[in-house]
Amino acid sequence: MDPAGKKLDAVVVSNVDGEPVDVDQAEPAADVSRGLAIGLLIREVMVEMVATFVVIFWSCVAVVMQETYQTLTLPLTCLVVAMTVAFVLSWVGPAHFNPAVTITFAAYRRFPAWPNLPLYIAAQLSGSLLACLAVNAIMDPPNGVFYGTAPMVGGRRLPFVMEMTASAVLMVVIAGVATDVTVGKTAGGIAIGAAVGGLGLVIGPVSGGSMNPVRSLGPAIVLGRYDGVWIYMVAPVVGMIIGAFCSRIVRRSHRIVAFLCGGGGGGGSTPAGVAGAHAVAAVAV
Repeated sequence: MDPAGKKLDAVVVSNVDGEPVDVDQAEPAADVSRGLAIGLLIREVMVEMVATFVVIFWSCVAVVMQETYQTLTLPLTCLVVAMTVAFVLSWVGPAHFNPAVTITFAAYRRFPAWPNLPLYIAAQLSGSLLACLAVNAIMDPPNGVFYGTAPMVGGRRLPFVMEMTASAVLMVVIAGVATDVTVGKTAGGIAIGAAVGGLGLVIGPVSGGSMNPVRSLGPAIVLGRYDGVWIYMVAPVVGMIIGAFCSRIVRRSHRIVAFLCGGGGGGGSTPAGVAGAHAVAAVAV
């Protein structure tokens, strides 16, 4: 008991055989858990760098091939590469390969935690820079070939709106496959890849179809061309935050309707059939 006469709960630490042990002996377990967490963080950051390298490298190679040999490989390349990376590397890490996605997930408290966010963005930018340096070394693009993204039309309003809108649509797709437990990784990879390729094909003639800040910033730094680069830093982030918000509203629409109808959105006033239908729905981002 404490001096006030209140009974204090005793905490007994036991080993696997049920024998009491000294509390100091339990401290190594905490060290092991901390070391495991650090190891997982390092692995996830490395996955981000590798995934970003693969996506940016092949996207830039496709641009060089398209400009040099007049092929139409860029949308198809983006589709296949994004699909493959999302499917393969997502088994060992988040594989966002896009700071706009990472920032949006962090903003909605999904993943990663805010203190770790700079590590992921640094890894993504490093992967992009390494990819661009590799393109220069391997492809030796002719002078004047810019494999980054820049506004294709006069003015900045239309490219900004196109990048923002496409990024919002892409985030709706990502949120759908990332939060729905009924969607497997194969279907998720196909959906994300198809969205990247399709949206890039549509907005490419206007803005280059980036939807990814490091897709534009990496080539801009390596090639020293910063024309309109701010568009690709701001528009994808704004668009994906909007897309995540829209996805959340749609997934929670039944609660909003119940509240407006006087049901309060609570479980007690929701019909059993409706409650059962929505029990398996995951909350978006």
